[in-house]
Order: sequence, then structure tokens, then C-alpha cells
Amino acid sequence: MAGRKPKRQSTKGQKCADHLIGVAVDLFAERDYASVTIHDITARAGVTHSLVYYHFKNKEELFNKSVIHLIDNNIRRFQRNLERHDHPVDLLEDWFEYNLKHADVLKKLVKIMLDCSLSRGDSPSASRVIKHFYDEEHKILSRNIARGISMNIFKEVDPVTTASYISTHIDGIFYGSWTQPDFNMQEAMDHMKTVLWSMLRVEEG
Repeated sequence: MAGRKPKRQSTKGQKCADHLIGVAVDLFAERDYASVTIHDITARAGVTHSLVYYHFKNKEELFNKSVIHLIDNNIRRFQRNLERHDHPVDLLEDWFEYNLKHADVLKKLVKIMLDCSLSRGDSPSASRVIKHFYDEEHKILSRNIARGISMNIFKEVDPVTTASYISTHIDGIFYGSWTQPDFNMQEAMDHMKTVLWSMLRVEEG
């Protein structure tokens, strides 16, 4: 029995760490990094300060791991989307649907990444994982667009530039949802799709 005890503690400890990360993600998305304190996190999580410091060295480490956790989860979801589609148009359509379906989580991610870029630029680990997120997003989109061009489904556009256009405008939609209370994400996404298809669609005839 002595050999099983550490494993049970490790599993319980991981659940506690994941709970703290989830609480921290919500708080860092609601407010800026500087205004969130360890006390705020423990109060919402319902744990003691000592438990936070058992799992994380300080607030910065908790912030960095929260960013990494949120981004890694979304990258895995992005990659699973690839496995569901053989047609470039279907993948792009699903990409927009994915962003709307997971809007609550992605809004938090965009807000935290913006805050990280503005006030946490001295955090190499967080900066690296944010770069990794955008690299993966651009890779998925540009490869799909290039495939559509090779199949004569899309016009001869620059896949990298077009992928950057999509990524930048989706970020803009999420920023708009933070800054404008009555912002209609569905309407904004539909308008963006209309513009994108006009850029990509091969003329018939």
C-alpha cells in the first residue's frame, strides 16, 4: 500500500493544480495581470495560500502555466479539426464554426494574450507559447489554402498572407466582442467569410 500512496497524491495534486489554473484563467481574462492577486485566486478557488505556493512558485509561474494550458488545449482542438475534413472549403467553414462554438474560451485566450504582450513581455515562456499558438494557426490555415489552390478550388493567392489575414481578423472580432457590449460575433464572422470567399473563389465559366 505504501507504493500506491504517492500515485494517489500525484493525481489529487494534479487535479488541484488544474483547478487553480482554471480559476486563474478566469481571473486573468476578467482583469489585467497586475490587478489579480494570489488572495483573489485562493478566494475564488476556495483554497489556502500555502496550497497555491505548493504547486506554483509565484503568481508569474501560475500565469505562465495558465497561458500554456489554455493555448495547448486550443492547439489540440485545432489539430483534431484537420482530421475531420478532406476538402479545403469544409475545413475553413469548420474553422469559423469552431471559433464561434468556442467563443467563450477563445475570448479569454485573446484577452490574456493581449495582456501578456502588453505587460508581460519580459516573460519568455509565455511569449514562446503565444508565438507557438499563432505559428500553428498560420500553418494549418496556409497549408489548407495552398491545398485548395493546388486542387483549383481557390485562386492563386499567397497562402501565408491569406492565413495571416484570417487570423488577424478573427482576433479583431474577439477584441470587438470585449470592447463593444452589443457586438454581434456571428454577423461579423459571416461578413468576414463573405469577403474571404470573394478573395478565394475561382470564377466559373
